[in-house]
Amino acid sequence: MMNNQSAWLQQERMAVAIEMIRLEARTRTIRLATRLTEDQIRRLYRQARIGGTEVAAARHRGRSPTQALQYTRNLGMQLEASILASVLTKHAMLRGRREKPWLSDGLDYAQRFCKAYSEYRPLALQQPLSFEQAWHFARTLAARTELYLYRCARCASHFVRDASTILKNQCPFCRLREQLPRLGA
Repeated sequence: MMNNQSAWLQQERMAVAIEMIRLEARTRTIRLATRLTEDQIRRLYRQARIGGTEVAAARHRGRSPTQALQYTRNLGMQLEASILASVLTKHAMLRGRREKPWLSDGLDYAQRFCKAYSEYRPLALQQPLSFEQAWHFARTLAARTELYLYRCARCASHFVRDASTILKNQCPFCRLREQLPRLGA
């Protein structure tokens, strides 16, 4: 028999898993964040689809993103990543240098991440990063090994830079501002 606290924890795990399903997270990511089994997650997915909960038409399959350079490869991606980084900062998800906050903070991290990602999506300028891209981005930025958050000396905006690229060190917001007159906007 489950005691009240473990029953409450299981309900919290299920609620976070349902939110992650709604945001199109992969099964592996949900499993890591909630510690639910794959069978439990598949059952939740089926229940959400049958129950009319707003979920994606099909589950994402395959490997999750693993390349940090994808977030700085062009101006559009760097802008999207920088916007997401600002939202993650607002939700206190980038404090301190920790390699794996999603493991140590578990459910709390996943709840805050879902809230931050839901807040980010309407702010996206172009195509928002997928949940999986955003999850990988948050983990990589928190580790501060491949991606860093910088502050522009000209406009005071925060933007994302990767550690290996020396040439693309200009603020994407300043670059966009410089391109606008040429585009006739």
